[in-house]
Amino acid sequence: MASENILRKLSFADSFTILNGLFGLFSIFCILQHESCLAFIFILLAVLADGMDGIMARRYGGYLGRYMDEFADIVSFLIAPSIFAYILYGIKYNPLFLLSSSLFLILGMLHLINYHISKKDYFIGITTPAAAIIIASLSILSFPLWVIYVSLILLAFLMVYPLPYPRVEKQFAAIACIIIFLAMSGMKEFIILLLVSTLIYAIFGPIYVRSSRKNF
Repeated sequence: MASENILRKLSFADSFTILNGLFGLFSIFCILQHESCLAFIFILLAVLADGMDGIMARRYGGYLGRYMDEFADIVSFLIAPSIFAYILYGIKYNPLFLLSSSLFLILGMLHLINYHISKKDYFIGITTPAAAIIIASLSILSFPLWVIYVSLILLAFLMVYPLPYPRVEKQFAAIACIIIFLAMSGMKEFIILLLVSTLIYAIFGPIYVRSSRKNF
């Protein structure tokens, strides 16, 4: 018996997963053409699409998303930010960047696999969208290159270190969306706001989860 057409298994929620991967691809195309602002916007759009696919999947259900999501995230939140920094800083062959970006990719993939095989109401390790926002924001704000190296390595290990990170939901999700949309304007102040708010999540997210769990 012929297998069922895979296209028939696509759901409404899966469309946001597909958009996530496409936005990551478009970001890579843009930065290769030195369109840094557009490339940055597409990474942020991928973050929004990633958030929407989770919301839609929980509300309406989805089948392929649980398989496709990690592939889309690899493109948008691991590969695209690395290429973004690589092109923006005009890096040629550099062993340090090769090492740091390789760690970022490999440990990021392990984080995504761990997320899909674990059944928890929080993330283990900092999320790939948060890591992508930090790298892309630091790059477009022209922080020193050594900061990019340190950030890639630190975020790589934070993605696999067993720290609990909360899901950004309800009023926090609305605030995050507003900040992301403001940052898409390209104004330096709003990009700094996005970076600072993401760093706050990176630092205080585990504390919030642990304090919340103690209260129940």
